Amino acid sequence: MSRLRSIQSCLRHGAPVSVLAVSALTGCTASYDYSSASTQNLERLSYSTTQNLSISYLHSGDDTSPRVIYVHGTPGSAADYAAFLSDPIAGFEHVAIDRPGFGSSLPYKTLVSFQAQAQALEPLLVKKNGRWPILVGHSLGGPIVARAAAVYPDRISGIVIVAGSLSPALEKPRWFNHLGALPGAGLLLPQALEHSNQEIMAAPEQTQLLQAVLSNIRCPVAIIHGDRDQLVPVANVDYMRQHLAHVPALKVDVLTGENHFIPWQRPESIRNAITWISQLDSSVEPSDSDQE
Repeated sequence: MSRLRSIQSCLRHGAPVSVLAVSALTGCTASYDYSSASTQNLERLSYSTTQNLSISYLHSGDDTSPRVIYVHGTPGSAADYAAFLSDPIAGFEHVAIDRPGFGSSLPYKTLVSFQAQAQALEPLLVKKNGRWPILVGHSLGGPIVARAAAVYPDRISGIVIVAGSLSPALEKPRWFNHLGALPGAGLLLPQALEHSNQEIMAAPEQTQLLQAVLSNIRCPVAIIHGDRDQLVPVANVDYMRQHLAHVPALKVDVLTGENHFIPWQRPESIRNAITWISQLDSSVEPSDSDQE
């Protein structure tokens, strides 16, 4: 009953669907002021892709400055990053997308391929003021921005992977995911959760495909993970250290006592990572600059 009251309160305050779904299914809650996440004063735009998709996104900041692109997890939407766009880091243009199958992007159908999701970002990968975009991905958004950096290694200046699920060995759908994948079960779920479940069921194969191209990533990488994450094991950090050891600069922050909800509970860690990437000299030599 207390969990139900918590979810009802979150709904009244416009809580991100990703937080609500995870809280309902796992009991893992976030201490976040959801009322601060309003999108009312943010500009909403859209663009078309070569895949005949219409990607909806929220926008703020100076559109002549280098771009930061925020990619949500599953389920979720651009609104998950509303606080970052409402109080933007100065000197950047900020863009938060509704991934295919979520929010206001069309058509409203699942696109489970990380490759296809990375390609959906391609129109946003524009150099501004001499700098390519920085990509930020939370949860399932983490492997998607990694795939984008592998597909477009010369068009991304850095990626921030927040609670990212990259390890194929650790990508294990839970019992309720298998239940939701049964024939006809999707008819009982809200569409966003049905799409999310399809992505989760496909993630073991998709992370395996991602592993084969991680060596293509040539930009700085910042990894942020909570040591009490119940949804994406912190052991993903060791996997990423191993498979991203070749990148020009690698920064790892394992946050003590934090769970999966880092964008809402520890937003400063993401802001600091964006700043770190932006301040790196492009001639930096490969190193293992882990920080914990």
